[in-house]
Amino acid sequence: MLKSSLLALFVLAGSSAVGQAPGSRPTLTPADGQGWTGDPSPVVWESVYVGSAPKLDGQLEEMWSAAKPLTVFVREAMGGDHPAPVILRALHTDDSLFVTAQWPDGTRSDMRDPFVWDAGKAAYERPSRPDDQFAIEFPINGDFGISMLTVTRSYKADVWHWKAGRGNPIGWVDDKHHVISQAPISHPRAVKHDLHGGRVVHILRAQDAGRSPYRQKDAPTAFAGAVLDSFEQQEPDGSMADVRGRGVHDGKGWTLEMGRKFNTGHADDDAVIDPKLDVRCAIAVLNDELYEEHSVSSLIVLRLTGGPGQAAAVRR
Repeated sequence: MLKSSLLALFVLAGSSAVGQAPGSRPTLTPADGQGWTGDPSPVVWESVYVGSAPKLDGQLEEMWSAAKPLTVFVREAMGGDHPAPVILRALHTDDSLFVTAQWPDGTRSDMRDPFVWDAGKAAYERPSRPDDQFAIEFPINGDFGISMLTVTRSYKADVWHWKAGRGNPIGWVDDKHHVISQAPISHPRAVKHDLHGGRVVHILRAQDAGRSPYRQKDAPTAFAGAVLDSFEQQEPDGSMADVRGRGVHDGKGWTLEMGRKFNTGHADDDAVIDPKLDVRCAIAVLNDELYEEHSVSSLIVLRLTGGPGQAAAVRR
């Protein structure tokens, strides 16, 4: 089995286009670099215009009552079983998009690969242990789909990858990008995957440019507690400092808020969100899971309504 990280197996559905009604915003086509029109129609997620930005602290303030909740189901990427609900909401201002996700999770996992004291060795071990994670992916260019293991589509996507045990403590979300190609990718982190029938796909999963909001620590040389965090937080910079976000666990599940500007100024690795156009996306959830065990949604179309962008859309 191919061992790939988060979002490596979007296998439940492909990208699609929304039917265009009179007076509606333009429907994207493959020429727009955003997807295929022949795929099944996705669910529509509506973002509501607000005059000011919400506070991204994992506590839904009153202004979120203006957002229209949408429940989507994520299913296991390998097999499509065990559907789980995720409630999504979206708000936008003149220049920024803000989203929330709420999903059930009975166990709060907010420490990734911690140091665990081994009394027999009088030293710390660092076993593999997941932290809870959530991601949303937007197309940058190419024929966007939710399968990375594809032999027919090539695309580049922007990924907001929230990690409970790493960037979350200081309110940052990993800003990443994926490149999917049938041709070799000139990058040291690109990986070639051999598929059936002798076909191959090349996948690059990379952090955006800049300093990460966390770094791995060295293990203590003497006992300092039974279980210790192996990461410490730091302020990110560059394109890694584009997405703010914070999740809070209430004992039953997570409430996560994230947001960034429509245009970060880093077009090489970030999607530019045009409020006049429908925005294709998909989400993934990891609940005490690693690698291919994550759960994914089918394709979602995010539609921004109200505000200056809506007026422009109607005129087009």
